[in-house]
Amino acid sequence: MQVQRNHLPDARPLVDHFLAEATRRRSSDIHVEPVADGYEIKFRIDGLLETHKTFDKEAGEAVVNRLMIMAHLLTYRQDVPQEGRVTTSIPIADGTCGAASHVRLELRLSVVPTRHGMRAVVRLPAELVQPRRLADLSLPPPVLAALELFARQDSGLLAVTGPAGSGKTTTVYALLEYMVEHCRGISIVSLEDPVERDIAGVTQIEVTPFGSLSYQKALRSMLRQDPQVLALGEIRDAETASLAMQAALTGHRLVCTMHAGSPAMAIRRWCEMGLERHQISSAVYGVLTQRLLRRRRENDYRGRVPVAQFTALSEPLRQAVLADADAAALETAMTRPTGFESLRACAAKLVEQGITDQREVLRVLGEG
Repeated sequence: MQVQRNHLPDARPLVDHFLAEATRRRSSDIHVEPVADGYEIKFRIDGLLETHKTFDKEAGEAVVNRLMIMAHLLTYRQDVPQEGRVTTSIPIADGTCGAASHVRLELRLSVVPTRHGMRAVVRLPAELVQPRRLADLSLPPPVLAALELFARQDSGLLAVTGPAGSGKTTTVYALLEYMVEHCRGISIVSLEDPVERDIAGVTQIEVTPFGSLSYQKALRSMLRQDPQVLALGEIRDAETASLAMQAALTGHRLVCTMHAGSPAMAIRRWCEMGLERHQISSAVYGVLTQRLLRRRRENDYRGRVPVAQFTALSEPLRQAVLADADAAALETAMTRPTGFESLRACAAKLVEQGITDQREVLRVLGEG
């Protein structure tokens, strides 16, 4: 059924305002959420949602409608989810005599119907809140050194793990940019769902996991095109995982992400997918797991810093994998190499340095 939207007020000034405000406040996402008596606009700042404004139903619908127009979506389809991209320019005050500069934004928009109306989520560019260079991510020195060493390897699989919003994609992009800069003359290809940021020197392919160009099809094709480095989005199924492992065993470097809470859980997931234990122990270079903690600034929090743990496939860990050890035994094997530092040990150092506090550590890592 087509829904006429002509009666809605012009929401362009309102949309321009909250896009500019979200950019100024370094938000990662904007939520336009329908509720029983209207709409709420929320900004995700440093990982947490904050309510920015509330509107009546008509104004909220106008905002969603305006966003859909900007993303070239079908405004008359209010019964199906839709996704699109928005390219816009936002004025940002620079503090010089009231002058304003314009920031060009590449936004991603997702809309979905709910009981109270269309819900819209806008994803802002990651570089607004996260640096692009590997050296600027504030990773612990041992983790940074491990990533730089991986960039110089001839083969092997590196998995970057953590929950949603833990900075995995930012780390992968920074690693790819490091390879472009420091590993001249190599072919780098990424398979992404979706492409979140353009990287000069990397061939980026947008896959559709449930469409005609799936990860499996794209990966099989790209392996015939002489790449040295492949970056994958999240590995969700056994076929993609098996292809990635085989590629890592045949002279390719692979970087992938996984929604796993720890390196041990990532390895166990591969085992549960039915991958051969000797394949895992030989193909995997290492597993990086990370979280983001809010920085403590006087009486407030502003900005975030990663806590990260890199686990190389040491000999004790390889033997545990071959023995099909459970997660607890894998965790024990990981701590054997000298110099191993856990997430909590990394977080404790940040607390000691006054960068964050114990309350934030407990919020993100829980009791341990």
